[in-house]
Amino acid sequence: MKHDAPHEKRRHSLINLVGALLLVVAGALIGLLFFKNSPPLLAAYEQYLRRMEDVENLVLNLGIVWKISVAVLLLYALKSIVPFFPISVMCFITGATLPIFMSFSVNILGLIILLSIKYWWGRRRGGGQLRRLLGLNKDVSAFLQRDSKSKPWLLFVFRVVPSFPVNPVSQIYGAMGFDYADFVLISLLGFLPRLISYSIVGSNAFDPLSVPFLIPLVIIFTLSGILVIGINPALRRHPNEAGKKI
Repeated sequence: MKHDAPHEKRRHSLINLVGALLLVVAGALIGLLFFKNSPPLLAAYEQYLRRMEDVENLVLNLGIVWKISVAVLLLYALKSIVPFFPISVMCFITGATLPIFMSFSVNILGLIILLSIKYWWGRRRGGGQLRRLLGLNKDVSAFLQRDSKSKPWLLFVFRVVPSFPVNPVSQIYGAMGFDYADFVLISLLGFLPRLISYSIVGSNAFDPLSVPFLIPLVIIFTLSGILVIGINPALRRHPNEAGKKI
């Protein structure tokens, strides 16, 4: 509708702003890589590293790997009900406290738990919930409305682009009756770059000016910024299609 045009324009401007800010953060991190060896910063950082070494040794000597793993898996399950923390937080926790391969495995299992809970919740509620979910998530609805035959590829896009919410997308695909095995596999492939990057970042949490810590963040922010800005024109094409029957 015409009176919705100003609102849509503001929304798309905000999306572009978010994308631009993500790229600015990526640029700032690149700058930090070049200036981290400046004498004032280096002296303070060496003192910080000595303190963090003691903390890291304490964490490694606690011997509570299984407890941390169970706690993170419970956080993933809880996120399906109360999404008050991002997936990056869980990846960071496991990366900082577990060996890198174990951290990655725990995050993969936790993500499968999260995706499955929301998928089967949507599947159980059925098509009656689908219209309400699409009405609440107009961007997701607009994409699905334009090409309903491309739902597998769209699911991959929803997982790769960080601006799309995890839980509603999972519920929508469950309510549509999308194949569960394909849903999990495509979702994991879409999340894979972020899971790997966040796990590497977490494993280097005690050395935050190191290349292994900063480079994955640069990649994450750069790709996220480009994807957010790149997806915006597609959202603009048919903004009024949200909520129609698929």
